[in-house]
Amino acid sequence: MIELQKEAIRLAVAGLTVKLIRVANFDELLDELIGKGADHPDYQDDRIPYWADLWHSALALAQYLVQQQAVRPDTTVVEIGCGLGLPGVVAGLLGAAEVTFTDYLPEAVAMARLNWEANLNRPARFLAMDWREPLPEASARLLLASDVAYEVRAFQPLMDTFDQLAQPGGRLIISEPNRKMASGWLDALRRKYPDHQLLQCEAGYRGVNVQVNVLDIAF
Repeated sequence: MIELQKEAIRLAVAGLTVKLIRVANFDELLDELIGKGADHPDYQDDRIPYWADLWHSALALAQYLVQQQAVRPDTTVVEIGCGLGLPGVVAGLLGAAEVTFTDYLPEAVAMARLNWEANLNRPARFLAMDWREPLPEASARLLLASDVAYEVRAFQPLMDTFDQLAQPGGRLIISEPNRKMASGWLDALRRKYPDHQLLQCEAGYRGVNVQVNVLDIAF
């Protein structure tokens, strides 16, 4: 098993400074998964270590939370497919009443915990959760999901999870980096939830700027 090589960076998020811990040897983790072979359960279940690095969609969602003042002191927040947990950490810095980080892979939940503890000195919740089997305790007033629409087979389970975890009068904010394969899914969400706004937000990371779709839905 590959040993994680962690590194910490300072990240500017719409006026906030966040300490973010990421994994420096992402390529080694990916090679390890490929080396297990196509018949290995981890390979077949696509346990790709996307959680190990920051993605533009997470940064765009975090920026949106700050710019739109989307978090109030009474807001409970759940991040779905948290990876490194940047949006959830920013929600905490903005004063959310409670933040819960969820991910399918325990390694991602562990990294989100490290990033929370690097920035805030108060408790948060960390749950291993498969969005094909959402946990009732992961319900919240504000659901966050960045870059979760990368497999067609996940689209319907994600929509079911949103339905089950969203609280009446709550909100769901999704960020997605303009993948063609996800455009129909976003359209389906917009039809299902007519009270929404869709914005294009630019996020820059490692010298690359990406236009990210941010879909903000009111339940």
